[in-house]
Amino acid sequence: MKKLLPLALLALGTSLAQRLPESPTRLGAPLELVHAFNNHMPVGVTVNSQGRIFVSYPNWEDLNPFSVAEIRNGREVPYPNQDINTLKIPNNYDSFVGVQGLLIDGRDRLWVLDTGTVNLSPIVDGRAPKLVGIDTRTNRVVKTIRFPANVVLRGTYLNDLRVDLRFGADGVAYITDSGARSGAGLIMVDLASGRSWRKLTGDATVRPVPGFVSFADGRALLERPQGGPARTLSFGADSIAISPDGGTLYYAPTASRRLYAVPTAALRNESLSDAEVKAQVRDLGEKGVSDGMAEDTFGRLYTTNHEINAVVRRLPNGEFQTVVRDPRLIWPDTLAIRGGYLYILSNQLGRQGRYHYGIDQRVRPYALFRVKVDAQPVILR
Repeated sequence: MKKLLPLALLALGTSLAQRLPESPTRLGAPLELVHAFNNHMPVGVTVNSQGRIFVSYPNWEDLNPFSVAEIRNGREVPYPNQDINTLKIPNNYDSFVGVQGLLIDGRDRLWVLDTGTVNLSPIVDGRAPKLVGIDTRTNRVVKTIRFPANVVLRGTYLNDLRVDLRFGADGVAYITDSGARSGAGLIMVDLASGRSWRKLTGDATVRPVPGFVSFADGRALLERPQGGPARTLSFGADSIAISPDGGTLYYAPTASRRLYAVPTAALRNESLSDAEVKAQVRDLGEKGVSDGMAEDTFGRLYTTNHEINAVVRRLPNGEFQTVVRDPRLIWPDTLAIRGGYLYILSNQLGRQGRYHYGIDQRVRPYALFRVKVDAQPVILR
């Protein structure tokens, strides 16, 4: 026989439930919708000094009619033109194959990081991955840099980048390679000569944490291929940021909650071994799960967090602040700061079919939001 609770206890439980605070679903400044993407899923975003917004589409589960676009008058317009965005068969590799990272430098050049792959497949031709510079004042390609086979490996996935124009004749780029098949790592490029080199290949700080599990939409996020067993995420070094003085590079694997820092001087020194560079890497502790990262002139690091639908920022003293939390941030991805606004792509990445046995659970539109922040971007001229 079921025992009945005394009325006094029932009343106490009811009153206690009424007094318990609800967890707020929204925190921080309100989100402003900048653009709704009704067709293809964007991954990268950057904004130039004139407020022009550029986005990338890396050709994952969707084959897109263009891989780079400018948001112009509410439309996504292939940038800098349709021809360079049209995959040629056979490919002449001067066109974009699958663009991931985008960045505006101190001269308003748009740097386009082309993975050279479709749907995260291994690189089959070393001419396909490239770094392309476009002058946004003239909308013309001004530089195309390709990589030797000992820098971009067969399993490399070129992910994101930062640029410092103060070194060499035309600056240096720092790039994350998140490909687990390549061992992951960091890639540096002398932008004047096009010379490139790798550091920390296969190091534990750039690789996915073994057995790592995060949660998206309240469910464990695993790679669940159609007809195959589930496995943990295989993305290595992804998020990247640089300090206001350009002396420190920050990075983190997607499949990790830790943040790492390394002196940029060590990365630029081609004569240093990986072990010598590793000796200078600092583990800055946990920062939550992140896909995108940004930095401001106060030395604060902004990181996305798909587990809590939020963007947080790490202060120089190691404390954290919630910049914005909103249920509409369904997998916040790339971040960009410009004009006192933080731009945030929300692209539902964790709902792709690769994580749900081939069943695509994304619901259009994807969104680009922005939120007012007391911050300016780090631009190293």
